[in-house]
Amino acid sequence: MSAAVPYLQKLRKPQLAELAEITDLRNHEDYNKPELVLALDQHLQANHSIFATDKRLANYYSRLATRSRGVSSPAKRDLKHEVTPPTDGVARRRTTRLKEEPVPTDDSDSPSLSRTPARDLVTVQPPLPPSPAIVTDAIDRQTAEIRRSISEAWTGSGVEERSSALRATLSSAKAIQVIALLLEAASLVHELLPLRYLTTIPAVQALHTPAYPIKVPDLFVLVDGVFWAPISLWLLTSLVLPLLASYFFNFRLNSASRGKGGGASSFDPLSFNLVKALVSYFVYGRDFDFFGAYVFSTVHKVDMAVPGQWRGTVAGAVIGIVGTLYEEILRR
Repeated sequence: MSAAVPYLQKLRKPQLAELAEITDLRNHEDYNKPELVLALDQHLQANHSIFATDKRLANYYSRLATRSRGVSSPAKRDLKHEVTPPTDGVARRRTTRLKEEPVPTDDSDSPSLSRTPARDLVTVQPPLPPSPAIVTDAIDRQTAEIRRSISEAWTGSGVEERSSALRATLSSAKAIQVIALLLEAASLVHELLPLRYLTTIPAVQALHTPAYPIKVPDLFVLVDGVFWAPISLWLLTSLVLPLLASYFFNFRLNSASRGKGGGASSFDPLSFNLVKALVSYFVYGRDFDFFGAYVFSTVHKVDMAVPGQWRGTVAGAVIGIVGTLYEEILRR
Protein backbone atom coordinates (compact mmCIF):
# COMPACT_ATOMS: atom_id res chain seq x y z
CA MET A 1 0.00 0.00 0.00
CA SER A 2 1.50 3.28 -1.20
CA ALA A 3 1.12 6.84 0.06
CA ALA A 4 -1.30 7.72 -2.79
CA VAL A 5 -3.96 5.25 -1.70
CA PRO A 6 -5.91 7.92 0.25
CA TYR A 7 -6.25 9.88 -2.98
CA LEU A 8 -7.70 6.86 -4.75
CA GLN A 9 -10.06 6.15 -1.87
CA LYS A 10 -11.57 9.65 -2.21
CA LEU A 11 -12.52 8.98 -5.82
CA ARG A 12 -15.81 7.40 -6.73
CA LYS A 13 -15.94 3.98 -8.28
CA PRO A 14 -16.76 5.24 -11.84
CA GLN A 15 -13.68 7.45 -11.69
CA LEU A 16 -11.63 4.50 -10.52
CA ALA A 17 -13.06 2.38 -13.34
CA GLU A 18 -12.08 5.07 -15.83
CA LEU A 19 -8.51 5.10 -14.53
CA ALA A 20 -8.49 1.30 -14.75
CA GLU A 21 -9.53 1.44 -18.39
CA ILE A 22 -6.88 4.08 -19.16
CA THR A 23 -4.16 1.97 -17.58
CA ASP A 24 -5.55 -1.25 -19.07
CA LEU A 25 -6.22 -2.98 -15.70
CA ARG A 26 -7.65 -6.40 -16.37
CA ASN A 27 -10.83 -7.72 -14.75
CA HIS A 28 -11.49 -4.48 -12.93
CA GLU A 29 -15.22 -4.98 -13.37
CA ASP A 30 -15.20 -7.83 -10.84
CA TYR A 31 -13.70 -5.74 -8.02
CA ASN A 32 -15.57 -3.74 -5.46
CA LYS A 33 -14.28 -0.31 -4.54
CA PRO A 34 -11.74 -1.30 -1.81
CA GLU A 35 -10.37 -4.11 -3.94
CA LEU A 36 -10.27 -1.85 -7.00
CA VAL A 37 -8.33 0.80 -5.04
CA LEU A 38 -5.69 -1.70 -3.99
CA ALA A 39 -5.45 -3.33 -7.41
CA LEU A 40 -5.18 0.02 -9.18
CA ASP A 41 -2.53 1.24 -6.72
CA GLN A 42 -0.40 -1.85 -7.29
CA HIS A 43 -0.90 -1.62 -11.07
CA LEU A 44 0.14 2.04 -11.25
CA GLN A 45 3.21 1.46 -9.12
CA ALA A 46 4.25 -1.51 -11.21
CA ASN A 47 3.91 0.52 -14.45
CA HIS A 48 5.31 3.76 -13.11
CA SER A 49 7.64 4.30 -16.03
CA ILE A 50 4.78 3.96 -18.52
CA PHE A 51 2.05 6.11 -16.99
CA ALA A 52 4.11 8.70 -15.11
CA THR A 53 3.87 11.18 -18.02
CA ASP A 54 0.12 10.78 -18.45
CA LYS A 55 -1.61 14.01 -17.40
CA ARG A 56 -4.73 12.12 -16.33
CA LEU A 57 -2.65 10.37 -13.70
CA ALA A 58 -0.65 13.42 -12.68
CA ASN A 59 -2.57 13.85 -9.40
CA TYR A 60 -1.81 10.25 -8.38
CA TYR A 61 1.89 10.36 -9.24
CA SER A 62 2.35 13.82 -7.74
CA ARG A 63 1.02 12.59 -4.41
CA LEU A 64 3.09 9.45 -4.70
CA ALA A 65 6.25 11.46 -5.43
CA THR A 66 5.54 14.00 -2.67
CA ARG A 67 4.99 11.36 -0.05
CA SER A 68 8.04 9.45 -1.27
CA ARG A 69 10.30 12.50 -0.86
CA GLY A 70 8.83 13.25 2.55
CA VAL A 71 9.51 9.79 3.91
CA SER A 72 12.57 8.89 1.91
CA SER A 73 15.49 7.45 3.79
CA PRO A 74 18.58 5.48 2.83
CA ALA A 75 17.03 2.34 4.28
CA LYS A 76 13.69 2.56 2.45
CA ARG A 77 13.76 4.43 -0.89
CA ASP A 78 16.42 5.73 -3.21
CA LEU A 79 15.42 8.33 -5.76
CA LYS A 80 17.43 8.36 -8.91
CA HIS A 81 17.27 10.92 -11.67
CA GLU A 82 17.81 9.59 -15.09
CA VAL A 83 18.84 12.04 -17.81
CA THR A 84 18.08 10.95 -21.32
CA PRO A 85 20.92 11.82 -23.66
CA PRO A 86 20.09 14.17 -26.57
CA THR A 87 19.59 12.61 -29.97
CA ASP A 88 20.52 14.02 -33.37
CA GLY A 89 17.82 16.25 -34.94
CA VAL A 90 15.63 16.09 -31.87
CA ALA A 91 15.32 18.82 -29.30
CA ARG A 92 17.12 18.09 -26.14
CA ARG A 93 14.72 16.99 -23.56
CA ARG A 94 15.39 16.37 -20.00
CA THR A 95 13.12 14.08 -18.26
CA THR A 96 13.32 13.21 -14.75
CA ARG A 97 12.17 9.81 -13.89
CA LEU A 98 11.82 8.55 -10.52
CA LYS A 99 12.80 5.02 -10.06
CA GLU A 100 11.53 3.41 -7.05
CA GLU A 101 13.70 0.70 -5.81
CA PRO A 102 12.27 -1.96 -3.67
CA VAL A 103 12.79 -1.29 -0.04
CA PRO A 104 14.72 -4.07 1.56
CA THR A 105 12.87 -5.43 4.47
CA ASP A 106 14.27 -7.43 7.27
CA ASP A 107 12.29 -10.52 7.82
CA SER A 108 13.39 -10.48 11.38
CA ASP A 109 11.52 -7.18 11.95
CA SER A 110 8.22 -8.67 10.88
CA PRO A 111 6.29 -9.76 13.90
CA SER A 112 4.49 -12.36 11.85
CA LEU A 113 7.76 -14.02 10.83
CA SER A 114 9.50 -13.62 14.17
CA ARG A 115 6.84 -15.53 15.91
CA THR A 116 7.46 -19.16 16.45
CA PRO A 117 4.58 -21.53 16.41
CA ALA A 118 3.23 -22.25 19.82
CA ARG A 119 4.28 -25.54 21.21
CA ASP A 120 2.23 -27.61 23.47
CA LEU A 121 4.05 -27.87 26.73
CA VAL A 122 3.52 -31.15 28.47
CA THR A 123 3.58 -30.62 32.17
CA VAL A 124 5.10 -33.61 33.88
CA GLN A 125 3.72 -33.85 37.35
CA PRO A 126 5.83 -35.58 39.97
CA PRO A 127 4.42 -38.85 41.25
CA LEU A 128 2.18 -38.42 44.23
CA PRO A 129 3.30 -40.00 47.50
CA PRO A 130 1.53 -43.22 48.44
CA SER A 131 -1.41 -43.05 50.75
CA PRO A 132 -0.99 -43.90 54.46
CA ALA A 133 -2.96 -47.12 53.97
CA ILE A 134 -0.50 -48.34 51.33
CA VAL A 135 2.47 -47.44 53.54
CA THR A 136 0.90 -49.25 56.49
CA ASP A 137 0.25 -52.37 54.41
CA ALA A 138 3.84 -52.37 53.16
CA ILE A 139 5.17 -52.04 56.72
CA ASP A 140 2.90 -54.86 57.89
CA ARG A 141 4.11 -57.12 55.09
CA GLN A 142 7.75 -56.38 55.85
CA THR A 143 7.18 -56.94 59.56
CA ALA A 144 5.43 -60.25 58.90
CA GLU A 145 8.27 -61.34 56.61
CA ILE A 146 10.91 -60.46 59.21
CA ARG A 147 8.92 -62.23 61.93
CA ARG A 148 8.58 -65.32 59.75
CA SER A 149 12.33 -65.34 58.99
CA ILE A 150 13.21 -65.02 62.67
CA SER A 151 10.75 -67.78 63.57
CA GLU A 152 12.22 -70.11 60.94
CA ALA A 153 15.77 -69.37 62.12
CA TRP A 154 14.76 -69.97 65.73
CA THR A 155 13.05 -73.25 64.86
CA GLY A 156 15.96 -74.44 62.73
CA SER A 157 18.50 -73.74 65.46
CA GLY A 158 16.90 -76.33 67.75
CA VAL A 159 17.16 -74.06 70.78
CA GLU A 160 13.51 -74.54 71.63
CA GLU A 161 13.77 -78.35 71.63
CA ARG A 162 16.94 -78.30 73.71
CA SER A 163 15.48 -75.81 76.16
CA SER A 164 12.36 -77.96 76.51
CA ALA A 165 14.48 -81.05 77.17
CA LEU A 166 16.58 -79.18 79.72
CA ARG A 167 13.43 -77.89 81.39
CA ALA A 168 12.01 -81.40 81.65
CA THR A 169 15.29 -82.64 83.15
CA LEU A 170 15.54 -79.89 85.75
CA SER A 171 11.88 -80.11 86.77
CA SER A 172 12.45 -82.87 89.29
CA ALA A 173 13.68 -83.31 92.84
CA LYS A 174 16.50 -85.53 91.62
CA ALA A 175 17.90 -82.68 89.49
CA ILE A 176 17.88 -80.38 92.52
CA GLN A 177 19.86 -82.94 94.52
CA VAL A 178 22.41 -83.38 91.72
CA ILE A 179 22.91 -79.62 91.39
CA ALA A 180 23.44 -79.29 95.14
CA LEU A 181 26.02 -82.09 95.13
CA LEU A 182 27.90 -80.60 92.17
CA LEU A 183 28.00 -77.20 93.86
CA GLU A 184 29.41 -78.70 97.06
CA ALA A 185 32.01 -80.75 95.18
CA ALA A 186 33.20 -77.80 93.08
CA SER A 187 33.58 -75.61 96.16
CA LEU A 188 35.52 -78.31 98.00
CA VAL A 189 37.91 -78.98 95.08
CA HIS A 190 38.52 -75.27 94.61
CA GLU A 191 39.43 -75.01 98.28
CA LEU A 192 41.70 -78.07 98.35
CA LEU A 193 43.40 -77.64 94.97
CA PRO A 194 45.47 -74.45 95.14
CA LEU A 195 46.61 -72.50 92.08
CA ARG A 196 50.32 -72.07 91.44
CA TYR A 197 51.89 -69.23 89.47
CA LEU A 198 53.17 -70.34 86.06
CA THR A 199 53.96 -67.28 83.95
CA THR A 200 52.74 -63.82 83.02
CA ILE A 201 51.35 -62.64 79.71
CA PRO A 202 53.02 -59.29 79.05
CA ALA A 203 50.96 -56.18 78.51
CA VAL A 204 50.20 -55.14 74.93
CA GLN A 205 50.26 -51.38 74.52
CA ALA A 206 48.54 -51.48 71.13
CA LEU A 207 45.57 -53.35 72.59
CA HIS A 208 45.70 -51.53 75.94
CA THR A 209 45.76 -54.83 77.83
CA PRO A 210 47.55 -55.15 81.18
CA ALA A 211 49.90 -57.90 82.20
CA TYR A 212 47.99 -61.06 83.11
CA PRO A 213 49.49 -63.74 85.39
CA ILE A 214 48.71 -67.36 84.51
CA LYS A 215 48.05 -69.80 87.33
CA VAL A 216 47.45 -73.54 87.07
CA PRO A 217 46.19 -76.07 89.64
CA ASP A 218 48.88 -77.71 91.72
CA LEU A 219 48.35 -81.35 90.77
CA PHE A 220 51.01 -82.55 93.19
CA VAL A 221 48.43 -82.18 95.94
CA LEU A 222 46.63 -85.24 94.53
CA VAL A 223 49.34 -87.51 95.95
CA ASP A 224 49.02 -86.04 99.42
CA GLY A 225 46.63 -87.08 102.17
CA VAL A 226 45.76 -83.42 102.78
CA PHE A 227 43.61 -83.57 99.65
CA TRP A 228 42.04 -87.01 99.95
CA ALA A 229 41.05 -86.84 103.62
CA PRO A 230 38.52 -83.98 103.14
CA ILE A 231 37.31 -85.51 99.85
CA SER A 232 36.64 -88.87 101.49
CA LEU A 233 34.82 -87.22 104.42
CA TRP A 234 32.56 -85.25 102.08
CA LEU A 235 31.84 -88.35 99.96
CA LEU A 236 30.95 -90.28 103.11
CA THR A 237 28.61 -87.67 104.57
CA SER A 238 26.99 -86.33 101.39
CA LEU A 239 26.85 -89.36 99.10
CA VAL A 240 27.71 -92.79 100.52
CA LEU A 241 25.71 -92.82 103.76
CA PRO A 242 22.61 -91.11 102.23
CA LEU A 243 22.62 -93.57 99.28
CA LEU A 244 22.86 -96.58 101.59
CA ALA A 245 20.01 -95.29 103.71
CA SER A 246 17.84 -94.49 100.68
CA TYR A 247 18.46 -97.95 99.28
CA PHE A 248 17.50 -99.87 102.37
CA PHE A 249 14.83 -97.48 103.61
CA ASN A 250 12.91 -97.15 100.37
CA PHE A 251 9.33 -96.05 101.08
CA ARG A 252 8.37 -96.35 97.43
CA LEU A 253 8.62 -100.12 97.44
CA ASN A 254 5.41 -100.57 99.42
CA SER A 255 3.59 -98.03 97.25
CA ALA A 256 4.63 -99.83 94.07
CA SER A 257 3.61 -103.23 95.46
CA ARG A 258 0.11 -101.91 96.26
CA GLY A 259 -0.20 -100.49 92.74
CA LYS A 260 -0.14 -96.87 93.81
CA GLY A 261 2.02 -94.34 92.09
CA GLY A 262 4.67 -95.07 89.50
CA GLY A 263 7.32 -97.73 89.38
CA ALA A 264 9.64 -98.05 92.37
CA SER A 265 13.22 -96.76 92.04
CA SER A 266 16.29 -98.27 93.65
CA PHE A 267 16.90 -95.23 95.87
CA ASP A 268 14.32 -93.27 97.77
CA PRO A 269 15.02 -89.50 97.44
CA LEU A 270 13.14 -88.76 100.64
CA SER A 271 15.35 -91.10 102.69
CA PHE A 272 18.44 -89.74 100.91
CA ASN A 273 17.76 -86.14 101.91
CA LEU A 274 16.71 -87.00 105.47
CA VAL A 275 19.90 -88.97 106.16
CA LYS A 276 22.07 -86.33 104.49
CA ALA A 277 20.60 -83.57 106.65
CA LEU A 278 21.06 -85.57 109.87
CA VAL A 279 24.62 -86.68 109.08
CA SER A 280 25.71 -83.17 108.07
CA TYR A 281 24.29 -81.72 111.24
CA PHE A 282 26.03 -84.20 113.55
CA VAL A 283 29.38 -84.30 111.70
CA TYR A 284 29.88 -80.63 110.84
CA GLY A 285 27.60 -79.04 113.40
CA ARG A 286 28.50 -81.26 116.36
CA ASP A 287 32.06 -82.16 115.27
CA PHE A 288 31.45 -85.89 115.06
CA ASP A 289 34.74 -87.46 113.83
CA PHE A 290 33.47 -91.01 113.22
CA PHE A 291 35.06 -92.30 116.38
CA GLY A 292 38.47 -90.76 115.69
CA ALA A 293 38.68 -91.67 111.99
CA TYR A 294 39.06 -88.00 111.00
CA VAL A 295 40.87 -85.23 112.75
CA PHE A 296 39.17 -81.98 113.66
CA SER A 297 41.08 -79.99 111.01
CA THR A 298 39.71 -82.19 108.25
CA VAL A 299 36.13 -81.81 109.49
CA HIS A 300 36.57 -78.07 109.83
CA LYS A 301 38.12 -77.76 106.35
CA VAL A 302 35.17 -79.53 104.70
CA ASP A 303 32.69 -77.48 106.70
CA MET A 304 34.33 -74.22 105.63
CA ALA A 305 34.62 -75.26 101.96
CA VAL A 306 30.92 -76.09 101.48
CA PRO A 307 28.75 -73.03 100.61
CA GLY A 308 26.87 -71.97 103.74
CA GLN A 309 28.84 -74.49 105.81
CA TRP A 310 26.74 -77.21 107.45
CA ARG A 311 23.66 -74.98 107.43
CA GLY A 312 23.87 -74.73 103.65
CA THR A 313 24.10 -78.51 103.37
CA VAL A 314 21.07 -78.98 105.61
CA ALA A 315 19.13 -76.34 103.66
CA GLY A 316 19.85 -78.17 100.40
CA ALA A 317 18.61 -81.42 101.93
CA VAL A 318 15.42 -79.74 103.16
CA ILE A 319 14.74 -78.40 99.65
CA GLY A 320 15.17 -81.94 98.31
CA ILE A 321 12.68 -83.26 100.90
CA VAL A 322 10.07 -80.65 99.94
CA GLY A 323 10.53 -81.38 96.24
CA THR A 324 10.18 -85.11 96.77
CA LEU A 325 6.98 -84.73 98.78
CA TYR A 326 5.55 -82.41 96.12
CA GLU A 327 6.27 -84.95 93.38
CA GLU A 328 4.58 -87.69 95.37
CA ILE A 329 1.51 -85.55 95.89
CA LEU A 330 1.28 -84.82 92.15
CA ARG A 331 1.62 -88.50 91.28
CA ARG A 332 -1.28 -89.46 93.50
